[in-house]
Amino acid sequence: MSRVLIVYRQRLGDIVGCLPAARYLWQQGHQIDFCCFPQYHSIFKAVSYCQPVGVEALQQQKDYSRVYHLEITRSEYDTYRASGRRWRDYVYAKHPDLQPAHQDLPHFDHLADIGVYQLPKGYALAAPMGISQVPSVDQDWFRDQCLAINPGPWHILTDRPLPLRSRWGTAVQAKSLDHLPALIAHAGTFVTINSSPNIIAAGVRQSWHLVYEAGFGGQSNYEASGQTILHQPPELARYSWRFWVHYWRRRLSGLDTTNDFGKSP
Repeated sequence: MSRVLIVYRQRLGDIVGCLPAARYLWQQGHQIDFCCFPQYHSIFKAVSYCQPVGVEALQQQKDYSRVYHLEITRSEYDTYRASGRRWRDYVYAKHPDLQPAHQDLPHFDHLADIGVYQLPKGYALAAPMGISQVPSVDQDWFRDQCLAINPGPWHILTDRPLPLRSRWGTAVQAKSLDHLPALIAHAGTFVTINSSPNIIAAGVRQSWHLVYEAGFGGQSNYEASGQTILHQPPELARYSWRFWVHYWRRRLSGLDTTNDFGKSP
């Protein structure tokens, strides 16, 4: 059995989005190491077909029969944006032998026991928070959408203390990343923005609600069957400091920024 290395060091959603590549290569008879930062290693407790390794593996690439560099690095960001291709299409096209897996969904074969959370049967779960969206989702609008879908009570999946305006539900903080697939799978209702919980949901749910991410022609959206799409009104769009840093860097570099926004600035 040959050893294969997949490299995607950061961003949980992107790492989960590469799990179909890992499973495909495992099914070909390879042993799969997945190189990422340590803070993401616990998500791999939810799968059996690959194991995490630290970034030191980058210094040991000669020990592998094949190395798949899938990460969209900072230096590659503008090329990705200019391509107009969806994330999966762009990343998996880096290695043509991964193309058979590029539309596969993440597979979690070890769902954690989440009894410790003491959630009611059929709980309603919302995931309104992320760090890399182009326009941020308006939290009041998101709350109203959730309550229209299900009057609740709601539980809000979060990795940080809830701001005051988000306290319309009970905070749920995953004790480990590998608990996320089970928390999302067992919810009676699930509503999420376009962040890692959306990509995890694609692997564990038949249906859920997703807030569409505007900007760059919707390039960053992770699409899967079972999603009911919610569209935030363009006038509610707000842009994070991360967006503005990239926007002004791109604009000052002479790059076309007309498609960066979901609406006119």
